[in-house]
Amino acid sequence: MSWLSSNLIKGRVRERRIITISGIAPDIDGVGLLIDPILRMAGHSSNLWGEWHHSLHNLGFCLFVTCIAYITASINKFKVACMAFLLFHLHLVCDLIGSKGPDGYQWPLSYLSPFSEVVTLSWKYQWELNAWPNIVIALVLYLGMFRCIKYKKRSPFEIMSKKADDAFFRIFDRFK
Repeated sequence: MSWLSSNLIKGRVRERRIITISGIAPDIDGVGLLIDPILRMAGHSSNLWGEWHHSLHNLGFCLFVTCIAYITASINKFKVACMAFLLFHLHLVCDLIGSKGPDGYQWPLSYLSPFSEVVTLSWKYQWELNAWPNIVIALVLYLGMFRCIKYKKRSPFEIMSKKADDAFFRIFDRFK
């Protein structure tokens, strides 16, 4: 969703990369999911996932990400920062609507953190991450992605590297 949205404004790969990363930035706090098993195998006790997961899903981190987006953009700085801010919030809305865990836990977002813990957001109708609405949304986004690939000649691989993007198009062009 972030990469597709990054194609809505004029800019270079740099700006699309900044916008895309801004939209997924809240999930950086899930790094414990990768690190915890490694630390446990090495004989250390670790609960980074439990302690940090969802700690960056808040306005404070959003403002930080938005400032970094503005500073690092080369062109259209204000538009890039606005897109970063909007996509960060779209991420939060998507999490609130459709990312309930398999155990039924609906994690609340402490939106004003770290400034205040007064506002906590949750939605009692939240569906599970693997529920059909998320699958339908993903399919629609894939269709949008392939439309962008076909008509704008850009792929999400451009975010990683020019080589990855070129390799993708060599394969993609074979199926035309």
